[in-house]
Amino acid sequence: MRFAQLDHFFTGVSIPIAALRTQEDCGVGEFADLPKLAAWCASVGLEVIQVLPVNDTGANSSPYSALSAYALHPLYLRLHDLPGSERYQTEIQAFRESTRDGERLHGGRFTHGVVLSFKLGIAGLLFDDTRSDVRVDADFMSWLTANPWVTNYAVFSVLKRERGGAAWESWGKMADPSERDIRSYWESHEDRCLCVAWIQHQLERQLSSASRTAQEMGVFLKGDVPILMSRESADVWASRSYFDLDANAGAPPDMFSPNGQNWGFPVYDWDALQADEFRWWKNRILQAGKFFHALRIDHVLGFFRIWSIPRHELTGLLGHFSPSAGVALEELKELGLDEGRVRWLTLPHISREELEAALGSDAPRAARAYLTRIGSEDMYNISGSFDSEAALQSLSEPATVRDFLLSRHVDRSFLVDDDGQRFPSWYIDRSKGFSSLSEKEKSLLKDLLSRRRKESEEIWERRGRGLLSMLQETTDMLVCAEDLGDVPDCVPKVLAELGIFGLRILRWSREYKKAAPGNPARFVPPEEYPRLSVCTPSVHDTSTLRAWWEEDAGEREQYYRSLAIPGPCPASLTLDLQQRILSQCLGTGSLLCMFQIQDILDVDQELWSPDPRTDRINVPGTVNDQNWTWRVPLDLEDLIRRTKLNDRVRSLVMLRRLRQLDGENQ
Repeated sequence: MRFAQLDHFFTGVSIPIAALRTQEDCGVGEFADLPKLAAWCASVGLEVIQVLPVNDTGANSSPYSALSAYALHPLYLRLHDLPGSERYQTEIQAFRESTRDGERLHGGRFTHGVVLSFKLGIAGLLFDDTRSDVRVDADFMSWLTANPWVTNYAVFSVLKRERGGAAWESWGKMADPSERDIRSYWESHEDRCLCVAWIQHQLERQLSSASRTAQEMGVFLKGDVPILMSRESADVWASRSYFDLDANAGAPPDMFSPNGQNWGFPVYDWDALQADEFRWWKNRILQAGKFFHALRIDHVLGFFRIWSIPRHELTGLLGHFSPSAGVALEELKELGLDEGRVRWLTLPHISREELEAALGSDAPRAARAYLTRIGSEDMYNISGSFDSEAALQSLSEPATVRDFLLSRHVDRSFLVDDDGQRFPSWYIDRSKGFSSLSEKEKSLLKDLLSRRRKESEEIWERRGRGLLSMLQETTDMLVCAEDLGDVPDCVPKVLAELGIFGLRILRWSREYKKAAPGNPARFVPPEEYPRLSVCTPSVHDTSTLRAWWEEDAGEREQYYRSLAIPGPCPASLTLDLQQRILSQCLGTGSLLCMFQIQDILDVDQELWSPDPRTDRINVPGTVNDQNWTWRVPLDLEDLIRRTKLNDRVRSLVMLRRLRQLDGENQ
């Protein structure tokens, strides 16, 4: 049965593969652990396992920073399933025991770099031991021919190690290679490239086997495809024409990130991809289809429009949605704005008075060093060589100078692209230039921008429908979308039209647009969620359900009242209340209901962490050794034997399994 043939409500568990723990793993969860997880799922009535991206990210622990659109991460390789591994069982067992000791010292977290280095080392030795057999292995050679992406990835990987991890832009001739250059390098470094390819072949075999075994148990795998690629990836390196390296993708400012987000990933050149009939994207989806029955598309909004930020900006403040309908210079002139005033709206202008007020006696020196005077006026622009956040942030200056210049640099009403089109800055209403306009001019400009927003919505709708239709036509996997953020009106419309599942996170599913000013937005009850959606109380980028209850007293109180429970709201989540919220989720109208493994384990109070904040997978916008390294606090073998927990989960899930679609949420 394929997932696309949905005929009842499905319930599942979300877990990073790295977080799995079994008596056989070697320092981290592995593909070969999935069948044991599937056996537990089947025993309690769960039918779906959702994992984070499994692409190779190298030494970066974030699964959303892929070095390849196709290659699997060697981190998840099971060493003792490889041919000839019995030669190194002593070393493997010793490492397994040492990692268990290490995790006890690091709060149950694994050390990404240490585990990856050991696995690559042992795998390399095994390849060397069996090299002559690999060269005559018909199955491997056939796989190599059927997967041409392996050549670019293997050469990139070998070059990266050879150059000590240096960025590909420093690789001389191999910084921008031709297909012939890549093939020539493979031929001159064949053994090392074959080793990389052989490891990928073994990874595919292990994941494919795990997927088949899970399906035989009635459990489906749901994968995750990051929409963007790391700048330091084999795909950007070898398929340069598909990417715009002069811009980074990110997100506009919001209540959580007032400066927006800059993810550092290049944006796509969709025209170049279309000229090649989207072959790269289609192959990427087909690759995922080898292993998964359903697919989560990360940041699906990026298929409609992306927040594009000039490469030398560090925050998301000076980005704009691409594609968008821009404003031409002539249109601004028609509003009565001459070129001088348009320039005032486009570039930050700094008066002598505000410069001296901010920097005092240091003002003249700073002006000479970093500013350009406008004619004979006591007015300045930031000099071109310093007019970026990257340049200003790198200045060897006191914080007062840097912060002042940065604050003025981002104070723009309009941003200009290479074609001279102008786009409103996110905070245009607060900008110095816009504030200087008359009320009539402000009104005329807002009307013009409103028309451009409507035109942009039409552009986004066409693009999103076209790209997502292309993906759906490529696969028979069930397609789900992460549709969070500043969501244009066209997005839910297109997703519903194409039958793509949206995402509903309990704490963020609120009627924000209907809320009266000053009043909290109503929580949407899960039973009102649309049928084609995924319901969940938490995800990898949020706190767990139990931690959320403790971190925000205001939201906790509002949500508690929405449950219509009499009495005061408890400051900590009780076991009964936790199960009530899980039951509410299970009563959702969504066809798919997913729970993080942490929220499921919390059904058994004996497994509660002393501090629920430590159970979080990732805190967006932070970089540390805690993100992405969480592991389940007990082996799957022990989980299967926890009768009390399993009985509770089974009884919660059973009512959902028995529900029929007829008459519900139609």
